[in-house]
Amino acid sequence: MHARGSSTTFTALGRPGSVGGGGGGGNGGGASGGPLTKTTPVAAARCILPRRRRAVVVAAAARSSRRRQRGAHEDDAPATLLPSGPQRRRAPRVATAAAAPDSSSSSSSAAPADQTSDDGDGDLSGAYSADMQAKMGTSLVYRHELGTNWDRITPDLIVGSCPQTPADVDRLAEEGGVTTIFCLQEDCDLDYFGIDVASIAARCAERGDVRHVRFPIRDFDPFELRRLLPRAVARLALAHRPRPAPRGPRGPRSADSPHPATLPAEGTGSVYIHCTAGMGRAPATALAYMAWLRGWDVDDAYAHLRARRACSPKVEAVRSATADLLLGCDPIDVTVSLPRRGTVSDARVAGLDVGWGEQLPMAFNPKTGRLEVTRRLMPGRYPFKFVLDGQWAASLDYPTVLDGDNVNNVLEVLPRDEAEGGALTPEEAARRAAQRDRLTGPGGRLTDEERMELAAMLCPWATHRKTDHLTPVDG
Repeated sequence: MHARGSSTTFTALGRPGSVGGGGGGGNGGGASGGPLTKTTPVAAARCILPRRRRAVVVAAAARSSRRRQRGAHEDDAPATLLPSGPQRRRAPRVATAAAAPDSSSSSSSAAPADQTSDDGDGDLSGAYSADMQAKMGTSLVYRHELGTNWDRITPDLIVGSCPQTPADVDRLAEEGGVTTIFCLQEDCDLDYFGIDVASIAARCAERGDVRHVRFPIRDFDPFELRRLLPRAVARLALAHRPRPAPRGPRGPRSADSPHPATLPAEGTGSVYIHCTAGMGRAPATALAYMAWLRGWDVDDAYAHLRARRACSPKVEAVRSATADLLLGCDPIDVTVSLPRRGTVSDARVAGLDVGWGEQLPMAFNPKTGRLEVTRRLMPGRYPFKFVLDGQWAASLDYPTVLDGDNVNNVLEVLPRDEAEGGALTPEEAARRAAQRDRLTGPGGRLTDEERMELAAMLCPWATHRKTDHLTPVDG
């Protein structure tokens, strides 16, 4: 561990030498690393940490090597992969068609399946779908040229694809009872399909009964999604006031926290959450909103949402963000490194927080004599791989996990207080670790106390009642 200014950098160099060997090396930096491999896993990694802290990291690495990595990529994939969402660019134009997904929607009025536009939207949809399938690991297809589509998830929550013309605002308001449109698209997403978002927002203002709210989140980026979800849900909760709900599974609504009589009716009705296709960012935001502020368990909300809409929200991002909120986790500077290799002219890292579709260049550090890249990461597990002169390879410097026939390195970043000890007693550190495991694992359920803590952080205003946070309402 090295202190650099006001931040702390964890430099996990791993065990030098061959697998099963003595390990060697002391507490200093700059130890030479082991060979690169595509087949051999290791059980643990050594970090340059004080002896009394090292057991925490070794135990974390051992847990990492026993877990199966869920990421998907080709072990020998070429160095140049599909571009990320923000790199998609197209000159703006006036959109004349709306959007639709690969399946019919119960609430949309999409064009017939054989209808295509003459302006190339079909080609754009094909490229977008290929990008989505590669980066989300899904078989879903988005057909922009068929018309806006949506599905009602709960009585006041709708998830769908992007509105493209002012006429779509009228459709949402009149057919869906929408009073708030919550847009997660970045400008580059709008430009790609030539959507004039200013005209859509202007139509909302002209009507006077629909508000248009933008909260951009990068497409196909689960780590940015995790980081921004709390702020997105808080902004959504400020803009939307839930409809009064009937008696729920936990009993009738209590009378101790009614809506104030002076609360304006603005926002009451249905909220329409959309990204581009309505298959990734929008359902993930809806999932987080349902789990954090509307009384749903994450697993139940995930199953409920997917039963009503063809989508693939990143549930792991929601679980990790839940733990970040409740445990007060901060990002940590983490350095991934390799010994300098004389024949390598270009060294990069794929994975970590940028995914398999991007590669981070490594730079030589003369102080350590190693090739390094430093990222600011939230606690969690990050699969990665080195790309050396275009060739993908795992390193024996770090723990590895099997992903089918592939071998990936994996880095587990522990919360700062757990990794460093801090003022926590061993019992408190163990309790927090158990809470994190519960919150981030399948089947983890929030307690009522945790729900109210989330509500206090994300929705301190009077748009939601106490029972909105505790009583799930089925759509």
